[in-house]
Amino acid sequence: MFRQSNDGDYEYRQNIERGGGDYYPLNDNYFMNSTNINNDSGIEMMKDDDSTSLLHESPTSVPVIHNLDSFLTDVYNYFRGKGFLCIFLDNLFELFSSIFVVAFFSFLVSFINYDKVFVGNSTGSLGDVVDFQREVPLWLIVFLGIFSLYWISKLFSLLVSFKTNWEISNFYHNTLRISEQDLQTIEWREVVQRIVLVPRLCIVKGNMNALDIANRILRKENYIIGLINLKIFNLSLPFPFFSKFKFITKTLEWSISYSLFNYVFDQNGIIKKEFLDLNQRNRLSRGLSRRFITIGILGLFSSPFIFFFLLINFFFEYAEEIKNRPGSLFSREWSPLARWKFREFNELPHYFQNRLNLSYSHANQYVSSFPSEVLSIMAKFISFIVGSFLAVLIVFGIFNDEFLMNFQIFDRSPIWYIGIFGTVVAVTRSLITDENQVFQPAKHMARTVQNTHYLPKGWIGKTHTYKVRDEFLELFEYRIIDFLREISSVLFTPFILMFSLPKSSFAILEFLGNTTINMEGVGPICEFGAFSNVRKLGDNSYGSLSADNKISQTKQAKLEKSMINFKVFNPEWNTQDNELFKNMDKFAKEQQQKKYQHQQTQSNPDILMNSTTNNNEDGNDNDNDGGHHRRVVSSPNVLPQNSSTVDDFHYIQDSHYIPPEIVRAVLGNDNYHSGTINQNVVNAVNDLHQSFYESQIFGKNGHNSV
Repeated sequence: MFRQSNDGDYEYRQNIERGGGDYYPLNDNYFMNSTNINNDSGIEMMKDDDSTSLLHESPTSVPVIHNLDSFLTDVYNYFRGKGFLCIFLDNLFELFSSIFVVAFFSFLVSFINYDKVFVGNSTGSLGDVVDFQREVPLWLIVFLGIFSLYWISKLFSLLVSFKTNWEISNFYHNTLRISEQDLQTIEWREVVQRIVLVPRLCIVKGNMNALDIANRILRKENYIIGLINLKIFNLSLPFPFFSKFKFITKTLEWSISYSLFNYVFDQNGIIKKEFLDLNQRNRLSRGLSRRFITIGILGLFSSPFIFFFLLINFFFEYAEEIKNRPGSLFSREWSPLARWKFREFNELPHYFQNRLNLSYSHANQYVSSFPSEVLSIMAKFISFIVGSFLAVLIVFGIFNDEFLMNFQIFDRSPIWYIGIFGTVVAVTRSLITDENQVFQPAKHMARTVQNTHYLPKGWIGKTHTYKVRDEFLELFEYRIIDFLREISSVLFTPFILMFSLPKSSFAILEFLGNTTINMEGVGPICEFGAFSNVRKLGDNSYGSLSADNKISQTKQAKLEKSMINFKVFNPEWNTQDNELFKNMDKFAKEQQQKKYQHQQTQSNPDILMNSTTNNNEDGNDNDNDGGHHRRVVSSPNVLPQNSSTVDDFHYIQDSHYIPPEIVRAVLGNDNYHSGTINQNVVNAVNDLHQSFYESQIFGKNGHNSV
């Protein structure tokens, strides 16, 4: 936490004035007078005895960096975009797609004579129905004017990003030695390993590490993750009987980000000093409330135009998919609120998206474990009746192709009925329960949790109940529901901004002030992202032993899971003195010892009797495990010798099984320099930390999980 001097001012930049390095102002020009600069390159060049350091071959290898946060974010976005050409084409085609959608929509609205299109038995041509002399509606002119301003701003952003991406491309090629072809398959951790070897990229700290880079890229996102985790945002609908509904949409995300970030953070992405002053918090919270209300009012006036744009964009984007796969609208995906709940501190977007992608199949299988027999029976009946009519029409069409176009059924051609019936059959068949499916809700939930890292205590042992399923479905929704919510949010978001969010303004600023610390070489960040002081900040229900600061305490072991998740994808991160990893190391060794004893008892039952006798003599009864370990170890839980996966539900229950080499690799007790991340390693570590958390719960509360 920032310290406050006697005159009431925070020692916000004192370390720089004293020549220290605890704070980095993200402006290299500040240090130009106190640093030796190579005149040829404009960058400080140092002789480095380490042969692994990356040296600059040309003056253009590293662009002039005025904001290290923005530079590292651009480097990461370049990695995600898979190179210069892919990023440029993606942005260019997105720009032309938006103007095509609006132009085509305007053409359909203004210049088509629909009286001639829908006249009965019409055999006219395109020229007969197109009339460019028709008057353009006034509302469409206003819409086109607003869209033109938006499109021009996007074009300007494209031109600016072209220059930025070209500089980043040179940085990848000349400094990091990564070609465009290698960028298609290289992992981010390899890019980070090369970035930290670039000499004096961060002037105040020498070489950075993976944690520094992640905190710079996600400096603002970590605050949002913390605000969502502690449920500080008031996202309820301010209408009677609807206040219990809380959701996040892309429109609301953008509105919150614009309202909050531009107000709290300066141009360098650093939280402004005044927001750390307790004496100004009331005044600033009123200012934030006014900002929410202002953005809400502007959104209310522009909502009709945004609504129409989203509607027509959805129609053109998904029309072909609906035609070919009508059941896709009833596929499920994680809601935006679920995504923020699942997101870990310092977790980069591509790592997070990989976790979600791995969870979809298991989440769908979990939902399928609760079939609606009534709905399935009705869907089967409707599918049979409609399918019968469809089959007859298709057979008639095979024997006489003129039948499909010229025959009339209630003033409609058979081809029209085939399209309607085909859609109904596709939708109803997607609702029919698969008779060959084996229903194992606990197994599928275990697999889902393994990737989402989300398991509320109320779900433990109750995953087979409809109560848990209903709560799960609030996070895992139909795509059509997500679309309808996104469209409707254009109308609801202004009211949330004007009436709901202002109520949480003070709590938001209080969180920002209380959780901002100064990280060496990085500057002011959210303290959860520093991965330090787990005892104070962690969830005391999961073994962090936090009992002091209840305000900053995370929920659902968010901090602990974030640290472990970060360690999995950054094995070189030094955690030697970390209390959480020490506890996990001890726990893993205990589980390995239990596994070894169980293997011995299977081969020689006499050992079990001796072990039990010795334990009773020493007073070390298994009851100290709180019941959970007793349940798990009682079953045969040793994997086959040559098995590298944990696919059987029998071993899912035994989440304590972790191969020793994986434990050493993740906990940093062994050298681990693999270029790729093995998903089996990730799953095994998830099992380890989940069993560790469960042992803390059951060990303290003495409850059993079913």
